[in-house]
Amino acid sequence: MPALLIDARDRDLGGGFVVKRTLPTVKCRKVGPWVFADHFGPHTSIASTKGDVRQHPHIGLSTVSYLFQGSIEHRDSTGGHAIVRPGEIHWMRAGHGIVHSERAPRDTIGQEVQSHGLQLWCAHPDGEEDQEPSFGSWRDLPELDLDGVRVQLLCGSGWGHTSPVEVTSPLIYAMAHLKAGQSLRLPEHEELSAYVVSGAISTQGLQAKTHQMLVFGEQRGSIQATQDSVVAILGGDAIGERRIWWNMVHSDTKVLKQQAERWRKHGFPTVPNDIEDHIEAPSGPR
Repeated sequence: MPALLIDARDRDLGGGFVVKRTLPTVKCRKVGPWVFADHFGPHTSIASTKGDVRQHPHIGLSTVSYLFQGSIEHRDSTGGHAIVRPGEIHWMRAGHGIVHSERAPRDTIGQEVQSHGLQLWCAHPDGEEDQEPSFGSWRDLPELDLDGVRVQLLCGSGWGHTSPVEVTSPLIYAMAHLKAGQSLRLPEHEELSAYVVSGAISTQGLQAKTHQMLVFGEQRGSIQATQDSVVAILGGDAIGERRIWWNMVHSDTKVLKQQAERWRKHGFPTVPNDIEDHIEAPSGPR
């Protein structure tokens, strides 16, 4: 089976903040455990509290933040607190329920700031969706030289190396920096994709450019850069069907309904040392 080409779609998250979303889509609901992928920026703005994401819940997934530019202040109901900065991985494991907020660091308010990054959701594996919530931050992640191609191994395993990030299932998340004409051999994983953050690549007679994702079938091999490119490699072991409602992911719709009511009835924990405001749940799930 040849690779599948997916175009990112524009999604307005409110207030004119538009992201490029590749997962999920009708063509492809997930790649390994990765069920959601947004690419935001690059853009420049004046930092203010208007862009703050107030307290909201997650279940059944890990949020994985990676920045190329900018900074975000994270707080969650486990007591986790970090300033997310470029080149770091911040892995928040929601399990049976976590609440967090994402705000502009207060020392940046009023300043001109750049914002550019990827926001991913990694579904917990089958039978382990309701595990204990946790939060961790990692810097000093492995950098590989693969025949001249610089690859940052952000999470999981690939090319005989393993990232120190504590993940929930066998997977890979890597950032490859290719110069025009360079090739990268793809790692071995049950399911695999390549998302073009910038530039353009080719493989199996297909071309992919900025904001496009290639989801590979059984035919793998390598990707070739036709321009200087930054490419996110995502994949891992396959998981069963998942349903997404609002910020929640689960295999059982009944659980989604129960957790929706739990949030409406203020049954989730709150975020310590955070502003006591929250996002109301939309209607549903159906």
